[in-house]
Amino acid sequence: MIMRDPHSFFLKMIEDGQFRITDDGHAMLFGEFVVLTPAGVYLKLFEILEKELGEKKAWAVIQQLGEFQMKAAIVRYRERFNLQQAQSTKILDFMMEILNILGWGSGALVVDAKNRAAKITMKNSMLPKKRMAFYGKHGKGPVDYFVLGWMKALFEAYFSSPVEAKETFCAAKGDPYCEFVVKAKKKK
Repeated sequence: MIMRDPHSFFLKMIEDGQFRITDDGHAMLFGEFVVLTPAGVYLKLFEILEKELGEKKAWAVIQQLGEFQMKAAIVRYRERFNLQQAQSTKILDFMMEILNILGWGSGALVVDAKNRAAKITMKNSMLPKKRMAFYGKHGKGPVDYFVLGWMKALFEAYFSSPVEAKETFCAAKGDPYCEFVVKAKKKK
């Protein structure tokens, strides 16, 4: 997969009017309202959800948000950029570039189409860095459930099949990077 420099991609989006600030103060990305939020807000949201729901359910909610965003993005981008098939590698390239410019870190993707699997590696992910700044220590488990939800929804569309998705490495646990593995579920 060929990745453009995230800075060049972002500047191109600004030049093309794909990212802009409207006269009434709204940030727009590909015609959709966006809110630029500090990374600590995600961690605080998790803390609040964890207190109310427990850790497992809190992470499930964060993952569902990622899935929701990706499903909506696929519909929006298919129409806007004439990406008719989610199975196109064009949509994978595009979504990885979006992930890179949204501040989630520097991502790399390897797809094994024959086995209907993928591995996504994220270096310099913002949540593990912010977690260290917030709490001063590594955690027991991964924190990138939003990105995990993103990947799950993206590859369910790409493989046209339900998938299993797992974060196998996470910088928040002290790993050198974050890694996500996605596999299409076996048909019964």
